[in-house]
Amino acid sequence: MQIFRRTDHHPHDAERRGAATVETALVLPVFFMVMLGIVEIGRYFMVSQLMTNAAREGARIAIMTGSTNNDVTATVKQVAQATVGVDPAAVQVTIQVTEYSGNPPANNDVSKANKRDLCQVTATVNYDQINLVPIKWLTGVAVLGQAAMRHE
Repeated sequence: MQIFRRTDHHPHDAERRGAATVETALVLPVFFMVMLGIVEIGRYFMVSQLMTNAAREGARIAIMTGSTNNDVTATVKQVAQATVGVDPAAVQVTIQVTEYSGNPPANNDVSKANKRDLCQVTATVNYDQINLVPIKWLTGVAVLGQAAMRHE
């Protein structure tokens, strides 16, 4: 068995020694920052979808006869805690009831909503509560989920 060794030496080999280490040291931090940014943006969109799912579950409760605003709020916060892992106190829930033509006013109370009234539920959490890595330009940004259904 013959072992092949490189016998030809280029004159620039001595000048290039350590160049790969320096290039790696310059590129690696930028690469990791870009990767963490991609992960954070992906997390933002994932949490946005999960908040929409929580609002949808709240809207399902809101359209049922006999439900109250407290039932809707509790459901949204429970789903947000179970799926996003956020503290329920950090989730803000807004309920809006838009009366159907000819129906009496419900004053944003789902217990007073009538058939065909539009019940809209909005769930919001600050990005600071759900981020993996704190990003300065996302500080204070609200992650919003929204759903609307007609009362049964």
